Amino acid sequence: RNQLIARYKQNDQLVPPSDMDKPHLYMWDLNKTWYVVDDVSWDKEKYGLIKHSGVLAGQPGLSGGKAYFGEDGAMWGINYSSGHYRPEIEAAAMMYQWMKDSGFNLTSFHWVGREGWSTEECLKRNWGDIEIPGFTAVALNRSCHEVTMNPTWILKEDV
Repeated sequence: RNQLIARYKQNDQLVPPSDMDKPHLYMWDLNKTWYVVDDVSWDKEKYGLIKHSGVLAGQPGLSGGKAYFGEDGAMWGINYSSGHYRPEIEAAAMMYQWMKDSGFNLTSFHWVGREGWSTEECLKRNWGDIEIPGFTAVALNRSCHEVTMNPTWILKEDV
């Protein structure tokens, strides 16, 4: 299985390394397109501070948060920390399913969920209420259990 190696679409350059103090913001839109903010070329004077809602111009998204990358552009961690979009455990299940279907190595990076996100939380969700093309209730329920049981799953009080 493949690692997720991120490159910027506009110039094909690898996403630069990040650490816990300086992560990259990401958004995942309804078309399953993943956007990682290039904070070097982001026009702060024109657009202001980088915020998740600005990446998709306020449009709905499947998830938003922070992503962490190594020297080679390989993602080593992802969380669901977005004050505007406030992703829930369903976002982790959808992303896990999408990455699994895309052939990525699901243990090559850390999945960072919020405290309280667990397999028990997966059981409380009504997966049939989610109507997003490409995701079925059965697959999302399975993915929720798989991601929360993944050996690289981490819970943080406030991601």
